[in-house]
Amino acid sequence: MQRPPEKNTLIVGWNVEAVQLYDRLLETPALGYNVRGFIRPAGNDRRRHYKNVPVVGDLENFSECVKKYKISEALIVLSPSEKTYLPQIIDLCTKNNVEYSIVSDAYEEDYDHVVRHIIRVVLKPREFGFRRIFDILISVTLLILLFPLFIITAIAIKLDSPGPLFYSQQRLGKDGKIFKVYKFRSMVQDAEKLTGPVWAGKEDPRITRVGRILRKTRIDELPQLMNVLLGDMSFIGPRPERPFFAQQFKKQIPFYMARLKTKPGITGLAQVTVGYDETIEDVKEKIKKDIEYIENKDSLLLNLKILLKTIAVVLKGEGQ
Repeated sequence: MQRPPEKNTLIVGWNVEAVQLYDRLLETPALGYNVRGFIRPAGNDRRRHYKNVPVVGDLENFSECVKKYKISEALIVLSPSEKTYLPQIIDLCTKNNVEYSIVSDAYEEDYDHVVRHIIRVVLKPREFGFRRIFDILISVTLLILLFPLFIITAIAIKLDSPGPLFYSQQRLGKDGKIFKVYKFRSMVQDAEKLTGPVWAGKEDPRITRVGRILRKTRIDELPQLMNVLLGDMSFIGPRPERPFFAQQFKKQIPFYMARLKTKPGITGLAQVTVGYDETIEDVKEKIKKDIEYIENKDSLLLNLKILLKTIAVVLKGEGQ
């Protein structure tokens, strides 16, 4: 196997586990991690080095360290007393375009989920790999096959209520990139003009008669095949969230921003197991499923199960 290029790396954590991780990396140089230093989340420990690798800073000057040492990846390994800093660390990595891996168990009492990232010697495929080819083939095929359904849907929407056929909305994509997601309009025109951004409820009066059918069968999501074709989305992945809600959720839910490590999808594990968001607890359950999928997204069996479950949801009209 070809040795991967070296990645300038920070170890975020200043504890026994952090130095043990560094020792493991020394024993496996083929992983390609060039550790430039440790970031100390908190505390006044006077020790400044471990095996000639310095403590280069804390969370306040994280961004400066990234620029100074040309950091491309951060390995997060926190002690129990440091784990309250995890959401802040993830946010800093996201803002500085730094890839991150949670190497230790990252557990929060109010968030019943454990994330473990195991460092493996894997050469990650380029973006234009098997998944991208699969997305293009599926989206083009479905756009052609479903074109008659698009025409029927367009006529039904126009006959049912005034307004445009399609509805576009800003969403967060991979690495926090903002893009416009497309749907068939299922609500009255200017549905949020008076209320601002709000969740849709089961008996939402803003939903039109045709809209209820579209949402139950998930037909309203089909225009997102164009988002897949354009490369903003994948066929399977975490659902893209609106920036307004994402800013709220990342303050309340640890690991929320971790879902931005992969492309969002038209369907996903969270959508076929949890359903629509109605409470913050629903969102937390979805994040568990999103992270579970991200950790196992290369599993052919898992992706096949999601596809089959999605088809079942559509046929049974279990959407909302």
